[in-house]
Amino acid sequence: MTKEVIDKKRERFIISAIAVVIAIIAGLMSIYKFPLKLENMAEDSLYQNAGVVPNDIKIIAIDDKTLENLGPYTEWDRGIYADLFELLNKDAKGAPKVIGVDVVFNGNKNANTDERLVNVCSRYDNIVMASSVTFDSYVLKDSAKDYYRAQYISGEMGPFAQLAKAVDYGFTNAIYDDDGIVRRAYSQIKSGDRVYDSFAYKIASKAGDISEYPVYVEPFFVSKPGEIEKVSMSDVLDGSVSPDYFADCIVLVGVYEEGLMDSYRVPVDYSKEMYGVEIQANYVYAFLNDNMMYSVNALVQFLITFAFTFVFAYFALSSKLGRALMGLALMIALHLLLAILVLKISSYKLNLLATPIGIVFAFLLAVIYHYMKLQRSRMIEMREMLFSMAEAMAETIEGRTPYNANHTQNVAKRCMEMLDFINAKNKERKTELFFSEDDKRQLYLAAMLHDVGKMDIPLEVMDKPTKLGSREKDLRDRLEIIRLNIEVDALKGHLSRETADEMQRKIDVFINNLGAFNCGRPLKDEEWALINEISKSVYVDINGNEISYMTDEEIADLYIKAGTLSDKERNIMQSHVVYTDKILSHIQFGEHFKDVRAMAANHHELLNGKGYPKGIREEEIDTMTRILTIMDIYDSLIADDRPYKKPKSVKAAFEILDEEAEYGKVDKQLLAYAKELYLKDE
Repeated sequence: MTKEVIDKKRERFIISAIAVVIAIIAGLMSIYKFPLKLENMAEDSLYQNAGVVPNDIKIIAIDDKTLENLGPYTEWDRGIYADLFELLNKDAKGAPKVIGVDVVFNGNKNANTDERLVNVCSRYDNIVMASSVTFDSYVLKDSAKDYYRAQYISGEMGPFAQLAKAVDYGFTNAIYDDDGIVRRAYSQIKSGDRVYDSFAYKIASKAGDISEYPVYVEPFFVSKPGEIEKVSMSDVLDGSVSPDYFADCIVLVGVYEEGLMDSYRVPVDYSKEMYGVEIQANYVYAFLNDNMMYSVNALVQFLITFAFTFVFAYFALSSKLGRALMGLALMIALHLLLAILVLKISSYKLNLLATPIGIVFAFLLAVIYHYMKLQRSRMIEMREMLFSMAEAMAETIEGRTPYNANHTQNVAKRCMEMLDFINAKNKERKTELFFSEDDKRQLYLAAMLHDVGKMDIPLEVMDKPTKLGSREKDLRDRLEIIRLNIEVDALKGHLSRETADEMQRKIDVFINNLGAFNCGRPLKDEEWALINEISKSVYVDINGNEISYMTDEEIADLYIKAGTLSDKERNIMQSHVVYTDKILSHIQFGEHFKDVRAMAANHHELLNGKGYPKGIREEEIDTMTRILTIMDIYDSLIADDRPYKKPKSVKAAFEILDEEAEYGKVDKQLLAYAKELYLKDE
């Protein structure tokens, strides 16, 4: 399986996982209707559109006019209601279907008028009175031994005793949602051995055949505040409105004046409150016409929301943002259409906001995901560009000289081997050191660039395989010329044969051993003696002209005690780290490679402060730079492409590094890891 296929599978897995998480969150939001207030507002806006106001439900309003004519309604003689009922039922054929009175006739007031009201209500079977119940609750334990709180009716304030026997009545308690809106209604409540009907349910059951409903129902409102036909009770009582107006209608009698504190906020119109009698009229219509809405089962709601959100999230994360934006609009529109269709067909309502919120959230995550993906792509591109640049620089450096050709790549490779080895030790809990992938990339780049400054070092210094370097030929040629001159002087009699032979012998010995003197190895005393003699020798011809056997530069070169570089050349060679730092200062490495320049520039610094070029001490040298230093020295020691020395064995190289560690130059612990890594096969 190719890396590209693996990467694609990994990306699909990540996208699927993100989509699942978003879909689950959205699904839970749909179950718990979060955010509740906004969800309620959305459902009210879409579902609660008032329809055609029914003309067979009318209100007789206890309004300002009635109160002006009859006074405060709480002080009325109950005979007024008796008059109203007789007036409305005067013609049996033209009487209302039901007369619902949204007034609680609690307690006795006037014996005569109370009795008259009871007698009138006893004669007519179409009157429903109002009551008010008191709810309480107690804790129960179910079959699974889980506790729950059950609600029951602990008391009722209804019509006084005689009236209660003569008339039907139902409770008018309002159900407030958390946002203060009255959306739901009661149907019936069973408490103990008794069933309590709500006021609207009782009226509807008298007016026609109705279905059984759960305790709580959510009716559709068919009217906004003030839209149901209403007439002043005063106009009915004084004959201004004929009783025929109410023939075969459902008539609701109730307060219709702001000061009487019987108005509520309803879902069809937040700007105006609806009087309690109007709300009851809407409830009656809903019960009679089965005009109810129901919440979808929680599991079904979750699955619908999950499906919409998951499909869009996967699409958005997998597609370009332009297509995702179009998909967002399409999915929200489809969900809205589905919600409308489900309501029209089945009267069930879907949660409206969870899916759009999940979709919008998925889109925002898709934007972030694509941005991060783009940034990651750019970062990888930048990283690859940096690496390719580093490799190109290393190639340029190593291409300048046949010596040390693979040093840079070898050091980089060994640094990576060290980090992997230390990380393996960390997994075995044998060290606290651990290096991240970012650390590895930084050290690799630093290793590839650590000798970039050598591009500024002259080739005659970099490529100097011997002490004399290019001067060796000049020295040999000069000594051959001097030897020939000595021979000529001997033939011409200017020198004795014996003297000339001795001078030529010394020159021959020197020339024959020049390769040994020049190679950079430590010399013996007798070898130094011959070099000293030749360096001081001067040939003088018959005219007194002097020719020194060796120039000052050649003498200085041959007097190099170790290696092939003079102090001046060594300083030039060591300056490559200064040039490395200078070159790298022009490169913007960014946050992920911020330590590369320092690591590359400090790879010749030593813990005891005797390194170069800055002579910084241990506390200023980080762990990865210390590793780079050890690997640089190690590779130089075992390299087999250095003309000025033979390669050391791995064991010998670490013996030298052990001495360096004892002098406090390199890190002992890191060196121990390197020895464990590279000496395991020795």
